[in-house]
Amino acid sequence: MPKLRYFAVAAILVFFALSKGAAQEPQPSVPAQYSAVAFGQSGPAAGKSFGMSIYVDGLSAPGDIDELIGTLHSKGQDGLVSAIEKLKDIGRVAPTGSVGTGMRVVLIRPGPDGGQHIVLATNRPITFGELYNGTRSTQYPIGIVVLNVDKDGKGTGSFAPACKVKFNKKKQLEIEHYGQKPFRLANVRREK
Repeated sequence: MPKLRYFAVAAILVFFALSKGAAQEPQPSVPAQYSAVAFGQSGPAAGKSFGMSIYVDGLSAPGDIDELIGTLHSKGQDGLVSAIEKLKDIGRVAPTGSVGTGMRVVLIRPGPDGGQHIVLATNRPITFGELYNGTRSTQYPIGIVVLNVDKDGKGTGSFAPACKVKFNKKKQLEIEHYGQKPFRLANVRREK
């Protein structure tokens, strides 16, 4: 199983980093909408592609992020999922032709040369079939999208629809993907 893929390192730094200086950073303009093409890199999705839209309607408060970090430390992944379930959707990821999934954690940090590093995460919907059949995928309840865009809103990213998160014995965050590499997002561009 792939662990800590290239996008996961970036997600760790933003998604679960203690954001002590967040109040001093200029707030990015939201709402925003991005389009992208997702390319499968391994497993059954290898070589397949589809369009997707990423909507950012709000930002997570630094206090919420600190609380989620504390919950993951003290109660593990199940506690984190329960805490995320209580949050409101502040974004959405939608493959073309689909309503998509609401995202409940959204962080935007300044990137190089006026760009932005955007991380969206949520507790992913577990399907009835997964629950009924007791598949291993139910142990991967987190979905993560990472975008890196320049000052013009163009860039790249990654989409990992099923992840497991935990802190290891060294107190480092580990993100494990369910059986395949994350989708590579290309032709990312801001629409609105």
